[in-house]
Amino acid sequence: MHITQVHAHLHSGEFSDLIFVEVSTSDPAVSGWGECTLPGKPYAVSGAVRDAARLILGMPVDSIRRVWETAYRHSYWRGGAVETSALSGIDIALWDIAGKLAQKPVHALLGGAVRDKIKAYANCGLSTDPLELARRAQTAIDAGFQIVKFYPLPPTAALPQTSLISSVYDCCAAVRDVIGSSRDFAIDLHGRTLPHTVIAIEHAIRDLRPLWIEEPVASEDIEALSRVRRHFQVPIALGERLFTRWQFKQVLDRGLADLIQPDVGNAGGISEMRVLADMAESYHVAFGPHSPNGLLHTCASLHCAAISQTFGALEFRPSAITNQIFDGEFPILGADGTFPLQSTAGVGLSVQPSRLSFDDARVPRLAEHGFDGTPLDW
Repeated sequence: MHITQVHAHLHSGEFSDLIFVEVSTSDPAVSGWGECTLPGKPYAVSGAVRDAARLILGMPVDSIRRVWETAYRHSYWRGGAVETSALSGIDIALWDIAGKLAQKPVHALLGGAVRDKIKAYANCGLSTDPLELARRAQTAIDAGFQIVKFYPLPPTAALPQTSLISSVYDCCAAVRDVIGSSRDFAIDLHGRTLPHTVIAIEHAIRDLRPLWIEEPVASEDIEALSRVRRHFQVPIALGERLFTRWQFKQVLDRGLADLIQPDVGNAGGISEMRVLADMAESYHVAFGPHSPNGLLHTCASLHCAAISQTFGALEFRPSAITNQIFDGEFPILGADGTFPLQSTAGVGLSVQPSRLSFDDARVPRLAEHGFDGTPLDW
């Protein structure tokens, strides 16, 4: 059985544009689905999928490693967000096919799960309003989550106002009051801050016991991470904008993270997530996949979480509207904030193309500007 077609499908989701990859085979009854959402760049990624497809048509569906290496090494230009996302979508789809042919869930093909259930945390989104974040946190707790994450920081200039530190503290304190001492919260700063700012934020909130601070500075800035690391007591999480083992190695070698968060749809697919999970274990670092996109993406992430010895928690962002495009049974969150292991063959979900709808006007610009017009990090 060999690969006959590779298609990228675009959809305007509830929170972002979504990108899915469908791999068809020489058996019309067998196909696989992957997700490689890269918000704000649907045309770039879908074009990269087409570039990769030209190289792998006709290859056996069970040559997943060879497909990966071919797509990754095919030109002088390697890696990066767009190229690696396209590769990720194809890789996930091929693992989906492998599971369907074996009539086993993907985690069983990766050596089997090391746990019986998967802890999840709720992505509560961005707000600088303490009352609003407290409300969202309460909703997540009521749904069963034991951990919440939120973004309490607006796009920030080089020299932020002193009130910014107080605002972040107030947001964190409001959430801590709601969730109590038996549950946890984490904050995500999206790499927006310079070292001196995030050091002040960490010092202000450390007594509220955040589980981690995510992307305190730009994750590719090794020197800035090193400076921040020297001053932090709160654990550092990062990795959603790093790609493949070679970028993560730079962070792990220097001991700059306590939790790595590679994205299965961007960092190299299920094949590369297996490598990164093992790397995390060898460096005594926690592994928690970044997963705020579609349910297909979350399903792929669940398989990666299942096989990781140092897995911590999986990100989850409910989207009732977007969920309607999928076929299959998604695991139900338990009262203890965990998902059961998947038992469905393959990744677990497929996309119903007739339900997809893409509107160019709804592609997020993901651009922010300061009061003086300066472009800022989103």
